[in-house]
Amino acid sequence: MRAPGVIPDSVRELQRAVSNPAVSAWVAANAGSGKTHVLVQRVINLLLDGVEPEKILCITFTKAAAANMAKRVFDTLAEWTTLDDAGLDKAIRERSSVAPDAARRALARRLFARALDTPGGLKVQTIHAFCTQLLHQFPFEANVAARFNVLDDAEHTQLLEQLTLNVLLEGADAPDGKLGRALAAAMVAAADQTFRDVVREAIAKRGTIMTAGDRDTALANLSKSLGVDPSDDAAKIEAEYFTGSLIAAAEWPALASTLAQGNKTDIDQARRFAGLKAMPDAERVASYLQIFCTGEGTPRKSIVTKAIKDTTLVERLCREQERICALLERRRAVACRDRSAALLTIAYEVLERYLKEKERRGLLDYDDLIDKALALLGNVDAAWVHYKLDLGIDHVLIDEAQDTSKKQWQIVRHLTDEFTAGAGARPFTRTIFPVGDEKQSIYSFQNAAPKEFAEMRRYFERRHTSVGLDFVFRELKHSFRSGESILAAVDLVFKSMEMAASVSSDAGGFPPHLALPDALPGAAKSGSRSNPTSGARSKAGTRHSTWSTRPARG
Repeated sequence: MRAPGVIPDSVRELQRAVSNPAVSAWVAANAGSGKTHVLVQRVINLLLDGVEPEKILCITFTKAAAANMAKRVFDTLAEWTTLDDAGLDKAIRERSSVAPDAARRALARRLFARALDTPGGLKVQTIHAFCTQLLHQFPFEANVAARFNVLDDAEHTQLLEQLTLNVLLEGADAPDGKLGRALAAAMVAAADQTFRDVVREAIAKRGTIMTAGDRDTALANLSKSLGVDPSDDAAKIEAEYFTGSLIAAAEWPALASTLAQGNKTDIDQARRFAGLKAMPDAERVASYLQIFCTGEGTPRKSIVTKAIKDTTLVERLCREQERICALLERRRAVACRDRSAALLTIAYEVLERYLKEKERRGLLDYDDLIDKALALLGNVDAAWVHYKLDLGIDHVLIDEAQDTSKKQWQIVRHLTDEFTAGAGARPFTRTIFPVGDEKQSIYSFQNAAPKEFAEMRRYFERRHTSVGLDFVFRELKHSFRSGESILAAVDLVFKSMEMAASVSSDAGGFPPHLALPDALPGAAKSGSRSNPTSGARSKAGTRHSTWSTRPARG
């Protein structure tokens, strides 16, 4: 364990600036730069500024992060109750630029009890927990069961696994039915386990599937996007290989004789043409394709060699190759559509049963919480819901904001719209405070939208400046966890504008990662450093170990 390192005054001053409760702030914070510290510091400064605890909403990404943040706030407030005046004054000055006085010291000593006595406690919670509270408060307006229960990840997975198994077994028992035919078509292209994995992935995208309309409409749209007619099938396309051929079957023997005069490659082609007529239909198609395409199904660079001097014949063969390759692409598109149709048939069946089962048992899953809450907040007929929420939230803080999805950002926008609407229905300033880093977004499979981080910053900046409200954007660059060599490696990766653009919509690129003056070269601190700004807990370990599976979001 090392003693606390040298923290530049500029870093401390920057942390105090973004923790100023009087202004909205947006913070881009590099890994290990003390994101949790400034969030906790801002919550405490809001309380020191006289904000009622129930008026603060702090949204975190996991329940563990929420518990950690709440604990750090309460630990600090509890410690303040034991400090003498000089010690308390020092603690307050470290967190804010406001000079402590007798009244502020008295308030600081009451904050611990005040936070404990707040009905429901400090609102430090995941977005899903907040949505759960909201829907329980307004079940009628949100069109949900009054006493719904939330499916956690394990229950959600177990229910879908059972319903999927039931559907697959029904399909196997009735091979001539709709499910049976779909299962047979799908199993041709994939092994049992692979297909079940594909079904799971399709179900995870149920929002896209269910909004595509009914199955027939979805397949018609898919056919259109693939450039094929809904009536197309493999048999119809295979028939066109010969019915629309630019080289009639009667010409095959003569063509074979001409090619037999060439070199070895031409002789092989002659043999293929000569044997076509005697072949069964299925083999004939495969052999005909070999004349014009490679084994991988790509066009042959040369159908015949330069030994064949008949330019008219060569031109005809090239035009036929173009036609054959176009048909081959069409057949692939139809095969893709048919496999998708099989998948959709099964996925629709599973999803319909899943929705019915949730409705029957009064259940909502995590995606439902977001969708229902967003619909509620966007419902113009529920204006009084906004009014009641407006009376309950004055300050919104967002941890790990780079992992916020587009729908979750819409919820945040609904919650904060009144903050910049005239006087905001309040005679005092109301603030928003997101902290994040697009480079650390690792939850795209949960619809995390890191590019929205910069987009939303510009949106909220416009909203604030348009009504004359202060809005600051700051970057936390110093790492309390890593040495120069590690940080330089990260900078090298994201130095490329192409790499930066893959995760951020900010054209300016990313700020450099800076080490503390006494950081050891290449030493990953990961909690071994006694870090007064980010705590001993290793956030790197949290994001890459504790969060290695789908995090608990309730």
